[in-house]
Amino acid sequence: MEEIINISEFADKLICQYCYKNHGTKSWPVNGDMVPFYHQKEPGNYNLKVTCPYCKKEWYVVWDDNPGPIKSLGF
Repeated sequence: MEEIINISEFADKLICQYCYKNHGTKSWPVNGDMVPFYHQKEPGNYNLKVTCPYCKKEWYVVWDDNPGPIKSLGF
């Protein structure tokens, strides 16, 4: 079985919910770009915990519907 490389148009354009600096993440749901999402300080039903490389605080990318399994991004 051939492994599909996970890619995202948005995973490198995240905005920290504390210090508001732009940064990216190394993991993203397989369908994360296809399901509407938003950023917030608290987790939701479908979320990806992100740690800001600048202020070191944790926040979340949250989807209302299941965006699929979280996988490492292929760079």
